[in-house]
Amino acid sequence: MDNPIKSGKDVINDFFAEILNVPNADEKTVQKLVDLYGSGKFTERQIVNAMDELTQAELKKIEKEDE
Repeated sequence: MDNPIKSGKDVINDFFAEILNVPNADEKTVQKLVDLYGSGKFTERQIVNAMDELTQAELKKIEKEDE
């Protein structure tokens, strides 16, 4: 058997190493998730807060464009 079985942590690390290459994914969202994972803050509460921050920033951007 030439292909050793990867641990769950290895699979997750590989996923986050490649997630930036996913076509049509929102770069800001992906980068925020990668940052949270890399800093050890990949919890439901942190993810929800980060996505809310991104949403609020986009809404402010849209409001400024409409003025």
